[in-house]
Amino acid sequence: MKPKHPKRERGIALLMTLAFITLAISLAVETNRSARLALESSDAVRSRLIAGQMATAGVHGAMALLIQDRFASETDHLKETWSEPEKCNEALQALAFEDGRLEVLITDETARIQVNALVDFPLSRQFRPQQQQVMERAIDLVRRDLGLEGDLMPADMVNAIKDWLDTGDDEAITGLNGAESDYYQGLDPPYQIRNGPMLHIGELAQVKGISATLFEGREERAGLRDLMTVHGMALSADGRFTFTGRINLNTASRTVLAALMPPEYSDLAEALVAYREEADAAVLEGQAWYQDVPGAGGLELNADLITLATNYFRIQSTAEWNGFQRTVTAVVERLMATDGRGWTCRILAWEMP
Repeated sequence: MKPKHPKRERGIALLMTLAFITLAISLAVETNRSARLALESSDAVRSRLIAGQMATAGVHGAMALLIQDRFASETDHLKETWSEPEKCNEALQALAFEDGRLEVLITDETARIQVNALVDFPLSRQFRPQQQQVMERAIDLVRRDLGLEGDLMPADMVNAIKDWLDTGDDEAITGLNGAESDYYQGLDPPYQIRNGPMLHIGELAQVKGISATLFEGREERAGLRDLMTVHGMALSADGRFTFTGRINLNTASRTVLAALMPPEYSDLAEALVAYREEADAAVLEGQAWYQDVPGAGGLELNADLITLATNYFRIQSTAEWNGFQRTVTAVVERLMATDGRGWTCRILAWEMP
């Protein structure tokens, strides 16, 4: 019988004990780390949620401001509280939170060109010639500003936009470079043409000839998505829908103003913007104030293309809380309340990445 080695056995037992202790410590450390991460994750979710709620509150505060503005004036211009970020955020101080930051920016959606007004909805088969001219000029101006060249001219792109919008035309292509379903189904990957009003401005980037740069712009130079909108639908006399396509002369950008003008007057767009900035608010309530701009005395803008008021606004509300930032972008329509006793705002689009 082999002799026993108590010292060796005690050494093995000690090693096993140390191994168990090490394992226990490792498990404790890992459990503590997991618990800490869970708490941190929970705190992150909570912070993100609060930031989102703050941004949402900013949108509703902005809608209240727009309702108040409608009671004060029937025209809309860039000298009103809603349009100036500093004044707007000062007016929304009632929404101030103990912690965090909230900033709200309101812009006029009617300052943009209505893409859907290109076609004669509700019939939705033919061009509206005045809108066709405005859109061609706008695309040409943006192309020139971005220094873009291509095989398709602005008129070709507008033809393709019409084909995207129109219905009931038996897939007839507009002009030589329009595009109907067969063209889009032949792409890789293929996709469906709308054959109806665009629901999101992103659809414009899917139309034949509209490149990513033309749509998005680059650096500080605007693309088509900055100048155009899909909103502006209104009821027609027969109870169906239409798009007026009217652009607010008081809020439109230099490029949109230039697109509204006949080519021989387009260089005056900068002068109109400068005059508008210096003019008293009361001046901007006159339908033909633009004719007081030096050199624009003979300019006559089609009354069917312009307005001095709007009921469509884009609200961008950004909140920051505990290091987390959330932004809500909403497009709202300001309209008469159903009881006819006041005004309200209806949300048409809502984005919160």
